[in-house]
Amino acid sequence: MRPSHCGAGPLHNTQEQRGVLHVSANLKLAAGTAPGGDDQLLRIARRLADQQGLSRALQDTADIVVLTQDAKGRLLSVNRYGRWLWGQPASHLRRRTFASLLEDPPEALARQLEDVAAGRTHSLRHESSLARPDGDALLMSWWHTLWQSGAGRKQRIVSIGLDVSDQRIAEAHIGWLASHDPLTGLFNRRRFIEEGRRWLDAAESGERAGFSLLLLDLDQFRDVNDLNGHHQGDRLLQKVSLLLSNCLGPADVIARLGGDEFGILLASNDAHRVQATARRCCNTLNEHAMKEGDAHLPVTTSIGISHYPQHGRSMETLLANADIAMYQAKAIGRNAWHVFDGDELHRARIQERILWEQRVRELLAGNAITLHCQPIMHIPSQTISHYEALLRVADDQGGWLATQELISTAEQAGMIQQLDEKIITRACEMLAEQGPPGQRPPLAVNLSGLSCHNPRLVAHVSQAMQQYGIVAGELIFEITETAALADVHTTIDVMQDLRAQGCRFALDDFGVGFSSLYYLKKLPVDFVKIDGSFIRQLDESEEHRVLIRALVDVARAFRLQTVAEFVENDRVLALLNGLGVDYAQGYHIGKPAAATRGALPGDVRLSLRNAR
Repeated sequence: MRPSHCGAGPLHNTQEQRGVLHVSANLKLAAGTAPGGDDQLLRIARRLADQQGLSRALQDTADIVVLTQDAKGRLLSVNRYGRWLWGQPASHLRRRTFASLLEDPPEALARQLEDVAAGRTHSLRHESSLARPDGDALLMSWWHTLWQSGAGRKQRIVSIGLDVSDQRIAEAHIGWLASHDPLTGLFNRRRFIEEGRRWLDAAESGERAGFSLLLLDLDQFRDVNDLNGHHQGDRLLQKVSLLLSNCLGPADVIARLGGDEFGILLASNDAHRVQATARRCCNTLNEHAMKEGDAHLPVTTSIGISHYPQHGRSMETLLANADIAMYQAKAIGRNAWHVFDGDELHRARIQERILWEQRVRELLAGNAITLHCQPIMHIPSQTISHYEALLRVADDQGGWLATQELISTAEQAGMIQQLDEKIITRACEMLAEQGPPGQRPPLAVNLSGLSCHNPRLVAHVSQAMQQYGIVAGELIFEITETAALADVHTTIDVMQDLRAQGCRFALDDFGVGFSSLYYLKKLPVDFVKIDGSFIRQLDESEEHRVLIRALVDVARAFRLQTVAEFVENDRVLALLNGLGVDYAQGYHIGKPAAATRGALPGDVRLSLRNAR
């Protein structure tokens, strides 16, 4: 709520205001004695009066504090917003020291203000708390600078105060999102791995005894999503997170690692205690069936267990071995747990990994990279602005292989750089098939963070763009926050080199792995893609709408455009428009589809027009 009044006008009859009136009066006297200059001098006088009036009007309507102090830090004038914040009239504020109005002024503030007034310091910036009369505590950012006023050039300090409370809250929440899963409130994968590595360091130094890692995967969770929708699936994940947390002790750590997968660090490697905890987790979930109308959906989990130090001395090894044990638990019959044994299961997992690596090698050896295109809509104009290219690889049954498994295998096997090069070449070729340069929609291509270490990448992109006549702005690279920040300096160098070629960048999964506004400012990106976990429940969750609004404000502050993923209905699209999101992507806009020569999936535009 903006202030309507507080006291009778600004602190009046100051030296500065009397000086302006004095100048105006002298000009009028001069006008009466200067031949032929009457009209001109009167116009100057009126202009000065208008400027002074405008200055006072701006000060009294802006939602910032504007005040002047003398060299001793005593207030000479305070604008209307400042009087409203302190809840005091002009007469109560006059001649009080600036520091006396703050909750926690810096100890050296008085001396620092004297340095500004004496010209020894050009300006001063600081933050401090301010208590409103209604009890609200605000965080204010202050800027003080020297102003020499009046004919005597008296030393004055002009101070500007800005309420940054909401900004700090938003930054703190974004920092929280860097280490937490927004749906369940549990730690995310990155924080889980960080905690595990701390436990490993403590165990290696003798400060901690052995511990165990439990990897949990909900059985047939995909059926819940397919039959009842993502909303019901999200509710189940939230309930499961609470039930599992109640099964653990205060020293244990739990995280949602992604999808329906949870990880637990158990502060013991005692076989009896670990298996008792696994049994408790299975039984607790199974006893709390999910109700859907008259039906009761069973909730079961499969748990893989690895012990430190028996089954590994690194988080990567412990996770991999727990993963192998988890698949064995599923093979047992689900709603079960299994401890890694290192023999038969390990060989089975290696065989599976070899099979996926062979598929990647076959893909690299051939020339048939298939890309499907999903449209991205500019929300204000309701038109398709560009497309995202998605890798598709056929299996032997007429379907498609799991793309994420292919990418993950390529990264682990050191083949991702070659795969990215082939995808980039195919994307440029596909763009060239869509028409003359400048008349075809841009295409976004996913780029692995590991490819930023490819010394051939920039040259390869440049050669492919030249070969197929790709012009500036037509090629967009998408890179995840986690990948970008893994080696941020190398990533920035590569991004800048590619931008010099005319490429643009989108930061994917924005808001989930976010770690620092500093890096967001440094990364040369054009778009930020808001993670779908914020979008799915947007029409039912006020909290998610608040988060989206904060993320949009952060992006705008850095002059970046926002893209919302997983847009699945008109209600969400309308909300995104109201929240100021620039672009939308999801099944409601259009599903990924194969492109043909001269035509990216174009029936989407027609369906959008018909839907409006």
